[in-house]
Amino acid sequence: VDKPGKYSGERGDWRLWKARALGWLTAVHPDFGRFLAEAESHQGDMNVPLSLREMSSFLHTELLTWLIGTQLALVLRSLPLGGTETNGFAAWRTLCEEEERMDPAAQVAVLQELLHPEFESAEGGWRQGWVEWEAKLARHAPLLGSLGDAVRIG
Repeated sequence: VDKPGKYSGERGDWRLWKARALGWLTAVHPDFGRFLAEAESHQGDMNVPLSLREMSSFLHTELLTWLIGTQLALVLRSLPLGGTETNGFAAWRTLCEEEERMDPAAQVAVLQELLHPEFESAEGGWRQGWVEWEAKLARHAPLLGSLGDAVRIG
C-alpha cells in the first residue's frame, strides 16, 4: 500500500485522499483505523493515553508531510505552545471536521435531494436508485438527525 501523497486541499479530492490515508495508516498499524474513527467522533478535549502517544506523534508527523495550505495550518494550530508532545488524533479530528463540513447552501441542497428522491431516474433502475439513496442517508446522518420510517416510507 502506497502513502497517500499530498492532499490538494480540494473538497472533491478529500474522500479519496482520506481513504488512501486510512488504508496506508492501517497497513502501518492495524488499530489505526479504529483509533482514527474514535478520534473523529470524540467530543471535547482529546487526551492521548501514554500507550498511544508514539502513534499520535507518528500521525502528526505524517499529516505535516501530507498537507499544504489551509489544511497544514489547521494541523500546525494543534501544536502545543510549550512544545514537546503533539496530538495527531486531535489534528486528524480537526482536519476531518473542516473538510467534511458543508456550507448552509450545500446542506439545503443535500436535504432537498434526500427528502425528494427520484428512484426511477437513477441509472440502473428503481432498485439501484433506492440503494444509492440509502447510502446517501447513511453518509449524511448527522445532517438529517433521526429520520423515522414515516418520512422514509412516506
